[in-house]
Amino acid sequence: MGEPRTLVTGATGLVGRAVVRALLAQNRPVRVFVRDAEGARGLFGPQVEIAQGDLRDPTSLRPACTGVHDVYHVAGAVDVHRHTAAEMWETNAEGTRRLLEAARAAGAGRVVYTSSVSVYGDLLPVGVAEDAPLNPAGIYGASKVEAERRVRDAAARGLRAINLRPCIVYGPGDRYFVPEAARLMRLPLLPLPDGGRHLVDVVHADDLARAHLLVMETGRSGEAYNVTDGGCYRAGDLLRWIAEALDRSLWFPSIPWRCAVVIRPLINLLGRWWGRSDLAHLGMQELRGLFSDYHFDISKIAALGYAPRIGARAGLHGELRRARHRVAVHEDASGPSSTAAYGAGEQDEG
Repeated sequence: MGEPRTLVTGATGLVGRAVVRALLAQNRPVRVFVRDAEGARGLFGPQVEIAQGDLRDPTSLRPACTGVHDVYHVAGAVDVHRHTAAEMWETNAEGTRRLLEAARAAGAGRVVYTSSVSVYGDLLPVGVAEDAPLNPAGIYGASKVEAERRVRDAAARGLRAINLRPCIVYGPGDRYFVPEAARLMRLPLLPLPDGGRHLVDVVHADDLARAHLLVMETGRSGEAYNVTDGGCYRAGDLLRWIAEALDRSLWFPSIPWRCAVVIRPLINLLGRWWGRSDLAHLGMQELRGLFSDYHFDISKIAALGYAPRIGARAGLHGELRRARHRVAVHEDASGPSSTAAYGAGEQDEG
């Protein structure tokens, strides 16, 4: 018999496809569990076996887990503006429960679950470690907390199961962080909460994929591990590096908390006018998040040998260069595009 398959859920997303790339680089036989089989075939060709299904459908999970030893459970609902609270809970919490049940029934031996630092909530101290209280601020974080509980329960019943908590992720296939930040670079000015002094952790998808493979082999069952790129970045610096990579010159005025609270209704109005759901639905919870520090301790996973290779400045510049190249190729083939440098590129990754 051949080597058992490794199953990756959510393989067409940013993190999932990075995990698949890392596994294929090690010549591991990979099966992907996806809703869009054609999209997966376009991304990976014949290199992977495709199991089409949905986390909400247990009958599609059972055959996907058959003959599998390792499971990387990356799939999940992320965008609170696209998914209702019920949909997010059903996918992230209940979907994880169904997958764990299918994996145990099929005889899988190990599971790594891609959770999130959102389980800690907002208004955090600097350097949050894995033993900090879990106090999610919204439905996304709450659904991740419940999914983590299911993973710990599975570990207590004998499955080797681990929770991984990444911060903001960017890289090939990013549809959120870098594209949204690059879109903001079209503005003549960008007010920064408290001058952009608050800390924000990021990690490149390729480093995060290596962290997945590492904890699968050496992580402790039932435990959780934070993952960042190991840097300590101010939000203002990250945005300035993105502007620098796009050759944009913006004014970054500082905006204090009280002023942000007063003008929030205006931001909501402008968001509706511009068709920007994130601004149109900016609530007090999201606003508090913009005035919070998000810096996490990764000494626990570093003790396993995790050593990130891609720093934020170089990584962001690299991703933006690739996006601009895609746009240039597209324009050469079909004529000038009216979309700004990163905007067109992000659509290719959908």
